[in-house]
Amino acid sequence: MTPKSPQAESSYAADTVPEETVTADDIGLGMAITPAEMPVENAPPLSEQAAHELGKASGLILPRETSEIPGYSKWAEGVMAGPVALPVDKAARWPFVLAALLLALALAGQIVFRFRSEIAITTPSMRPLLELLSEALGAEVPLPRHVELVSIETSDLQTDPAHGNLLILNATLRNRANYAQAFPSLELTLTDTQDFAIARRVFPPEEYLSPSVAADQPFAANTDVAVRLWIEASDIGASGYRLYVFYP
Repeated sequence: MTPKSPQAESSYAADTVPEETVTADDIGLGMAITPAEMPVENAPPLSEQAAHELGKASGLILPRETSEIPGYSKWAEGVMAGPVALPVDKAARWPFVLAALLLALALAGQIVFRFRSEIAITTPSMRPLLELLSEALGAEVPLPRHVELVSIETSDLQTDPAHGNLLILNATLRNRANYAQAFPSLELTLTDTQDFAIARRVFPPEEYLSPSVAADQPFAANTDVAVRLWIEASDIGASGYRLYVFYP
């Protein structure tokens, strides 16, 4: 057998393996390439801003104000409800404002009425107005009753032979306050030799004041009042006494 030359072998291979051209129509896809989809080899690159705007327009990039919300979903954007503005009815507020003002005035009036005596002490010029207010409410402005500012300056208990051996009590009361007060009551306690109480009696102002001094009149500031009482206690056999002032 005669060897074949390389040129003859090459011609044989070309004759036995023909090239076939496959098109889209041969495989039934029916696809067509439009000029807009054909790659452009010499197109200039897009700037960063232009690429960002193109991404937002195509939905690939979300706006900043929505993409920063935690749990935000672009697909739920269409069903997300916007802020609801509640209607404000300003005309409906004035009854509540009026009621609050009336309650505040009523509370202030109660405070003034409760401390009317103290207000009259600290602000004497308001006493006539406070008296009118109290009179309208069927009350009065009571005089102060600060017993710690009322003292017994002197006291003495003796037997009075001129009055059938009755006990006679002489005392001097003093109002040390800088304002007028109500007259206090007196408590007299008779004691035995062991200083045990054997008799006690309370004297209201109308019993120990002289007829020239009315019991409902004020005890003037920094003044004294004399007290004289006759007491029937000859059969008790008291050897001592205690005298107190107080406000009931």
